Amino acid sequence: MAYKSRSSVITVNGRTWWINSKVSGIYTTMMKSMIGQLDAMLSHHSRIHVVRFDLRQYEYTATNKRMTDFNARLIKWLKARYGLKRVGYMWVREQEKKKHQHYHYALILDGHKVKHPSAVLDKVREIWEHMDGSDWRPKNCYYNVKRDDVDSLQAAIWRVSYLAKGRGKGYKPPQTKNYGTSRLKTLLRTDVIHRKFITSVR
Repeated sequence: MAYKSRSSVITVNGRTWWINSKVSGIYTTMMKSMIGQLDAMLSHHSRIHVVRFDLRQYEYTATNKRMTDFNARLIKWLKARYGLKRVGYMWVREQEKKKHQHYHYALILDGHKVKHPSAVLDKVREIWEHMDGSDWRPKNCYYNVKRDDVDSLQAAIWRVSYLAKGRGKGYKPPQTKNYGTSRLKTLLRTDVIHRKFITSVR
């Protein structure tokens, strides 16, 4: 397993954030990947919409193929419904007292096109129930984050840090991952300038 920290803060790309490391600590590699995806989405969109939910299943599976299938169906629908160019996500596999695993999940969407998660959560439920599972939605399950609003981003980071907690990880075959994230690339400032130049000369 990767390094686990009990520190209440983590530094990523030169910025330090409060995280929820109480009780079982935080896997730092996992947490940094999650913050990296939030940062990457904010480099493309000045507003992002972050949605938290859980996915439960009734039987144990050695692989995370269900998550691969779920992601493909959900992302296809999101892009068609909202005209999204990119979809960010993060999920973790956990197994504690029950004999089968469950998944904690967070979506990261273009906040200019999605501002409330009701339709998204309805689709999540429809897809996962069709895959013989059930979903759960925590209270206050979404965040509308602005690029230059540190407080709104901090709130979202605190919430998703629960996904990187130490408890419940590792109960799986060696080749099966504990977590997965999208692979969004950060839009560098030079890319922004290049885009503006290309647009201006058209």
